[in-house]
Amino acid sequence: MPDATERRGNIAPWWGLLSAIGAVGCNVAFFVGSPAPGMFAWLSLLLAMLALIFLAVGLKRAFGQAQVYRGKTLTVVLSAIALLPAALSGFAFVAARKLPSATAAPQVGQKVPDFALSDTSGKIVSLDQLLAGSVGSSAASSSRPAAPKAVLLIFYRGYW
Repeated sequence: MPDATERRGNIAPWWGLLSAIGAVGCNVAFFVGSPAPGMFAWLSLLLAMLALIFLAVGLKRAFGQAQVYRGKTLTVVLSAIALLPAALSGFAFVAARKLPSATAAPQVGQKVPDFALSDTSGKIVSLDQLLAGSVGSSAASSSRPAAPKAVLLIFYRGYW
């Protein structure tokens, strides 16, 4: 049995730092395209909360039971370092809930309705014109460009 005067190391802040790093790792797994993104979001929140609990326990041990646990300075430094990723993970979880759903977003291979936008020279071009190959050419022109077989459209999902 350890002596009553022997001081122990405070391992709780280390577990808090490890949990905070794990929470950030879950956020990365969420955005990389994992098979179960909902699970990673909740796991990230759980690890962030667990990190905060470990950090609170570590600080309470360091300052409340200073005669038993050593390492006040290390506990404060680890808590400050771990607090940032834990808070960032919690903020990401809450902020992601405010984003609109993408249920109405076009799917891969879906036929796009006709639209008209301006090109790089400022002329209005429609999707039908692009697919017909009649953009910028007259009927009398012999160098009519060939119609493309497909048009690549890139949709950026934004929230402004």
